[in-house]
Amino acid sequence: MARSRSPRWYFTRRGWTVVAVLALILLLALIHAELRSIQQPVWQGEAQAASLAKEQAGLTEVASAEKYVWDEPLWIVRGSTAEGRQLVVWLLPERAPYAENAAESATEEDIRAKLLAAKPDAKLLHVRPAWHQGSPAWEAYYSRTTDQLRYFYEFYDFKTGAERATYSLTAKRSS
Repeated sequence: MARSRSPRWYFTRRGWTVVAVLALILLLALIHAELRSIQQPVWQGEAQAASLAKEQAGLTEVASAEKYVWDEPLWIVRGSTAEGRQLVVWLLPERAPYAENAAESATEEDIRAKLLAAKPDAKLLHVRPAWHQGSPAWEAYYSRTTDQLRYFYEFYDFKTGAERATYSLTAKRSS
């Protein structure tokens, strides 16, 4: 009489569950590795900008490093010196870095308040340091809806907060 054999482990429900879990873990590991390889150049750029700002502008601590592109690509680094002064440093390509004392300039909150006072219907998307027409500035990006949804970039002087220029993007019809 033929002896009945138990089914192989991978033909059982438990076997398929183990295979599915292992496949899921492998898939997640591959996705994680891919995302890290995509982000690696950004992280390297941030680290290089932070290092340059520490070396050339005298920062001891870096709070943020952000790539900025308008007239030309550059890095904007925020941080503090050994004396505790808060600086914003613009790392311009093939030029000496330009640094401003954050305490002696308009703040992000000043720019937000000024924009919303002038345009109360504006939906403010971001305010950040910028480089506009060869000097430091604040960039405000916002939208307004009248009969159409429109997006705007508005630039303010970094030190005084005085309005410099406004650029309107192509209108989108509201639905």
